[in-house]
Amino acid sequence: LKLSVLMKKLVSLLLCLCSLGFTACDDEDEQMEYASIYFPLATRAGSNGLFTASFDFSRDTTFIIGAYCAGSILPPEDIVVGIEVAADSLTSAAQTDAQLAGMTLLPADTSEVSPASMQAVIRKGTERGDLTFTFHTQTLDPGTQYVLPLKIVSTSHYVIAPKYQCVFFGIKKK
Repeated sequence: LKLSVLMKKLVSLLLCLCSLGFTACDDEDEQMEYASIYFPLATRAGSNGLFTASFDFSRDTTFIIGAYCAGSILPPEDIVVGIEVAADSLTSAAQTDAQLAGMTLLPADTSEVSPASMQAVIRKGTERGDLTFTFHTQTLDPGTQYVLPLKIVSTSHYVIAPKYQCVFFGIKKK
Protein backbone atom coordinates (compact mmCIF):
# COMPACT_ATOMS: atom_id res chain seq x y z
CA LEU A 1 0.00 0.00 0.00
CA LYS A 2 2.81 2.44 0.89
CA LEU A 3 4.51 1.65 -2.42
CA SER A 4 1.32 2.45 -4.35
CA VAL A 5 0.93 5.87 -2.66
CA LEU A 6 4.61 6.58 -3.22
CA MET A 7 4.27 5.65 -6.93
CA LYS A 8 1.26 7.96 -7.35
CA LYS A 9 3.18 10.85 -5.79
CA LEU A 10 6.19 10.13 -7.96
CA VAL A 11 4.04 10.04 -11.13
CA SER A 12 2.35 13.32 -10.12
CA LEU A 13 5.74 14.93 -9.50
CA LEU A 14 7.04 13.74 -12.88
CA LEU A 15 3.93 15.13 -14.65
CA CYS A 16 4.41 18.50 -12.96
CA LEU A 17 8.07 18.62 -13.90
CA CYS A 18 7.26 17.69 -17.52
CA SER A 19 4.62 20.39 -17.83
CA LEU A 20 7.01 22.97 -16.37
CA GLY A 21 9.68 21.81 -18.78
CA PHE A 22 7.37 22.27 -21.78
CA THR A 23 6.43 25.82 -20.82
CA ALA A 24 10.04 26.73 -20.04
CA CYS A 25 11.09 25.63 -23.54
CA ASP A 26 9.18 28.48 -25.21
CA ASP A 27 11.62 31.15 -26.31
CA GLU A 28 10.87 34.71 -27.41
CA ASP A 29 10.97 33.89 -31.13
CA GLU A 30 8.35 31.18 -30.73
CA GLN A 31 6.17 33.50 -28.66
CA MET A 32 6.44 36.25 -31.30
CA GLU A 33 5.62 33.84 -34.12
CA TYR A 34 2.06 35.13 -34.17
CA ALA A 35 2.85 38.85 -33.94
CA SER A 36 1.36 41.21 -36.51
CA ILE A 37 2.08 44.73 -37.70
CA TYR A 38 -0.71 47.28 -38.29
CA PHE A 39 -1.80 50.94 -38.13
CA PRO A 40 -3.36 51.74 -34.73
CA LEU A 41 -5.34 54.54 -36.43
CA ALA A 42 -6.97 51.95 -38.69
CA THR A 43 -8.49 50.29 -35.62
CA ARG A 44 -10.15 53.62 -34.78
CA ALA A 45 -11.24 54.30 -38.36
CA GLY A 46 -14.67 53.65 -39.81
CA SER A 47 -15.45 50.43 -41.63
CA ASN A 48 -14.14 52.06 -44.84
CA GLY A 49 -10.72 52.69 -43.25
CA LEU A 50 -11.23 56.46 -42.99
CA PHE A 51 -9.84 58.26 -39.94
CA THR A 52 -10.57 62.00 -40.06
CA ALA A 53 -8.73 64.74 -38.18
CA SER A 54 -9.80 68.38 -37.99
CA PHE A 55 -7.00 70.90 -38.51
CA ASP A 56 -6.68 74.65 -38.12
CA PHE A 57 -5.96 75.65 -41.74
CA SER A 58 -4.29 78.92 -40.65
CA ARG A 59 -1.10 77.16 -39.50
CA ASP A 60 0.97 74.02 -40.04
CA THR A 61 -0.08 70.97 -38.07
CA THR A 62 2.11 68.06 -37.00
CA PHE A 63 0.53 64.64 -36.61
CA ILE A 64 2.14 61.33 -35.68
CA ILE A 65 1.04 58.21 -37.53
CA GLY A 66 2.50 55.00 -36.24
CA ALA A 67 2.86 51.31 -36.94
CA TYR A 68 2.25 48.90 -34.11
CA CYS A 69 3.46 45.38 -33.32
CA ALA A 70 0.94 43.22 -31.51
CA GLY A 71 2.21 40.00 -29.98
CA SER A 72 2.38 38.12 -26.74
CA ILE A 73 5.65 39.80 -25.72
CA LEU A 74 7.57 42.93 -26.70
CA PRO A 75 9.66 42.48 -29.87
CA PRO A 76 13.11 41.03 -29.18
CA GLU A 77 14.63 43.00 -32.11
CA ASP A 78 14.04 46.19 -34.12
CA ILE A 79 11.31 45.93 -36.75
CA VAL A 80 11.49 48.12 -39.87
CA VAL A 81 8.05 48.87 -41.32
CA GLY A 82 7.82 50.24 -44.87
CA ILE A 83 4.91 52.60 -45.49
CA GLU A 84 3.79 54.15 -48.79
CA VAL A 85 1.25 56.65 -50.00
CA ALA A 86 -1.36 54.37 -51.55
CA ALA A 87 -3.32 56.38 -54.10
CA ASP A 88 -4.26 53.13 -55.88
CA SER A 89 -5.85 51.77 -52.68
CA LEU A 90 -7.88 54.97 -52.36
CA THR A 91 -9.01 54.78 -56.00
CA SER A 92 -10.08 51.18 -55.52
CA ALA A 93 -11.93 51.84 -52.24
CA ALA A 94 -13.61 54.99 -53.64
CA GLN A 95 -15.32 52.87 -56.31
CA THR A 96 -17.49 51.24 -53.65
CA ASP A 97 -17.61 53.91 -50.93
CA ALA A 98 -19.38 57.23 -51.55
CA GLN A 99 -17.66 58.97 -48.63
CA LEU A 100 -14.19 58.16 -49.98
CA ALA A 101 -15.29 59.00 -53.54
CA GLY A 102 -16.12 62.53 -52.35
CA MET A 103 -12.66 63.17 -50.95
CA THR A 104 -9.65 64.75 -52.66
CA LEU A 105 -6.18 63.21 -52.58
CA LEU A 106 -3.92 65.44 -50.47
CA PRO A 107 -1.46 67.23 -52.81
CA ALA A 108 2.08 65.91 -52.26
CA ASP A 109 3.55 69.39 -51.74
CA THR A 110 1.29 70.09 -48.75
CA SER A 111 2.93 67.63 -46.37
CA GLU A 112 6.36 66.50 -45.21
CA VAL A 113 7.20 63.25 -43.47
CA SER A 114 10.02 62.33 -41.14
CA PRO A 115 11.83 60.13 -41.72
CA ALA A 116 11.60 60.82 -45.45
CA SER A 117 12.21 57.12 -46.19
CA MET A 118 8.72 56.45 -44.74
CA GLN A 119 10.15 53.62 -42.69
CA ALA A 120 8.85 53.44 -39.16
CA VAL A 121 11.16 51.57 -36.80
CA ILE A 122 9.60 49.70 -33.91
CA ARG A 123 12.54 49.50 -31.53
CA LYS A 124 13.43 46.36 -29.61
CA GLY A 125 11.33 46.14 -26.46
CA THR A 126 8.68 48.62 -27.68
CA GLU A 127 5.37 48.24 -29.51
CA ARG A 128 5.25 51.24 -31.83
CA GLY A 129 7.28 53.08 -34.45
CA ASP A 130 6.19 56.47 -35.76
CA LEU A 131 6.26 58.72 -38.78
CA THR A 132 5.86 62.43 -38.13
CA PHE A 133 3.81 64.29 -40.71
CA THR A 134 3.77 68.06 -40.98
CA PHE A 135 0.77 69.31 -42.92
CA HIS A 136 0.98 72.71 -44.62
CA THR A 137 -2.71 73.45 -44.74
CA GLN A 138 -2.66 77.19 -45.52
CA THR A 139 -2.86 76.50 -49.27
CA LEU A 140 -5.68 73.96 -48.99
CA ASP A 141 -9.29 74.78 -49.84
CA PRO A 142 -11.15 74.90 -46.48
CA GLY A 143 -14.32 73.55 -48.12
CA THR A 144 -12.64 70.38 -49.38
CA GLN A 145 -12.07 67.16 -47.46
CA TYR A 146 -8.62 65.78 -48.21
CA VAL A 147 -7.26 62.31 -47.69
CA LEU A 148 -3.76 60.89 -47.37
CA PRO A 149 -3.97 57.14 -48.09
CA LEU A 150 -1.25 55.15 -46.34
CA LYS A 151 -0.42 51.46 -46.59
CA ILE A 152 2.05 49.20 -44.79
CA VAL A 153 3.90 47.49 -47.64
CA SER A 154 6.72 45.67 -45.87
CA THR A 155 8.03 44.59 -42.50
CA SER A 156 11.39 43.15 -41.55
CA HIS A 157 9.78 40.72 -39.09
CA TYR A 158 6.34 39.19 -38.61
CA VAL A 159 3.23 39.55 -40.76
CA ILE A 160 1.14 42.55 -41.76
CA ALA A 161 -2.43 42.44 -40.42
CA PRO A 162 -4.49 42.70 -43.64
CA LYS A 163 -7.54 44.31 -41.99
CA TYR A 164 -5.48 47.22 -40.64
CA GLN A 165 -2.81 47.46 -43.35
CA CYS A 166 -4.30 50.66 -44.85
CA VAL A 167 -5.55 53.84 -43.30
CA PHE A 168 -7.17 56.71 -45.17
CA PHE A 169 -6.08 59.74 -43.14
CA GLY A 170 -8.75 62.38 -43.75
CA ILE A 171 -8.13 66.08 -43.19
CA LYS A 172 -10.84 68.69 -42.85
CA LYS A 173 -10.96 72.26 -41.59
CA LYS A 174 -11.64 72.65 -37.87
